[in-house]
Amino acid sequence: MKRILIVDDDIDILTVVQLVLDANGFEVAAISKWQQIYTQIDTFKPDLILLDVSLGTQDGRNICKQIKSGNETKHISVILFSANHNVENNLSECMADSFISKPFDINNLIEGINNQLMETNGFN
Repeated sequence: MKRILIVDDDIDILTVVQLVLDANGFEVAAISKWQQIYTQIDTFKPDLILLDVSLGTQDGRNICKQIKSGNETKHISVILFSANHNVENNLSECMADSFISKPFDINNLIEGINNQLMETNGFN
């Protein structure tokens, strides 16, 4: 079972995404405080992180870049998601693997996650 860590400071979105991913057979951890992300990475060991760009005082793109720059974490797929569609234009700067815009269609979310997991596992 693939493990997905969701990071979003909007509790409603966090709850809905967690329920949808649980129902689709993923093992899910969800956090609303970006400060907990590194502890969760160490303990939960996610295959993929679904990371909101706007996290209050922190920018998810900066967190993504730190994750992708670390020797212990660079293998983890990171999908950024945001209501700001301009974010998609600079994914390479933060080294994100993919982007999903908010609001999102549940089927597109699941498809995007599955596609990214397949790419990571060499099934593309």
